[in-house]
Amino acid sequence: MSLKNLTKKEALELITPVVDNEVDENTRIAFFAYLEQDESVRQQYESIKRLKNVVSKRCPCADAPDRLRNRVHRFLEDQRTRAGASGEIEDNTVADPVYDVPSSHSVTDRNDESTGRQDTAGFWKYAAAAVLLVAAVIFGFTMYMNSPTEIYNVEEYAYVHFIKNEGRMVQPTIATASPANAELELAHAFNTPVTVPPLQNAELKGVVYSDFVPGFKTPMMEYYLPSEDQYIYIFAFKIDQLQKFEALERSEEAIRSCIKAEDFHIRDVNGKHVVSWKWDDTWYAAISNHDGKTLASLVEPLGYDNR
Repeated sequence: MSLKNLTKKEALELITPVVDNEVDENTRIAFFAYLEQDESVRQQYESIKRLKNVVSKRCPCADAPDRLRNRVHRFLEDQRTRAGASGEIEDNTVADPVYDVPSSHSVTDRNDESTGRQDTAGFWKYAAAAVLLVAAVIFGFTMYMNSPTEIYNVEEYAYVHFIKNEGRMVQPTIATASPANAELELAHAFNTPVTVPPLQNAELKGVVYSDFVPGFKTPMMEYYLPSEDQYIYIFAFKIDQLQKFEALERSEEAIRSCIKAEDFHIRDVNGKHVVSWKWDDTWYAAISNHDGKTLASLVEPLGYDNR
């Protein structure tokens, strides 16, 4: 299988392994590169990924409560006891003399009637359980169908953009080396007032304003480190827009970690570190070829010393 030019058949076969994180880094890169040119495969990937997330969140594994286990044990013990008692009656019936056969039949009839009632009661118990199970499945499916068709993750798609562009320069929508000019253009031309972070020893090359995921545009500031010949991407999101869009989610651990202006969170996405932080009503996600702590130390307002 070519890792640079996947066929549609190969990409379809890779959907489940990629979702289950069972492929190597080169295969993953090739797969995401293919998704950029095939919308139908990308939609299938997002659908399967979202379904797995829904199942894992709404159907977590848990131990049965002691009360339920005890009831099951009692039920099984009752069944064994009744089966043993039924066997004794059959033995006695065979041993009875001929003139006692009518009496034996009456006992058998009563046993059959009792067994019939037990079977009927058992049937309705299982039927009720089946109805509850079907109702739960229908409810879960309805919730799945009524919720957004695709769920995206901020950190993962920051990684996708970085890999797709090979961590290099992207033609900017706003070509400027001035953070102040970039902020003015974002506020006036795109109604997105955000702070453009200053980075140590880095040159601002401009801002790319485009789709982060389908249907959601946000700015990406790109910086260049001449001493290392490396680029840094920083995506900025207005938090109220994230909440309204719903289909784009952030790491819950990152949300819990980033409270104060100097707080940041590092997430490893397939070997690349995504650094997240929050300033007022804006959420940031930065990615580069650097270690997460090194990247955080370059963002001057975070005040992090990596030495």
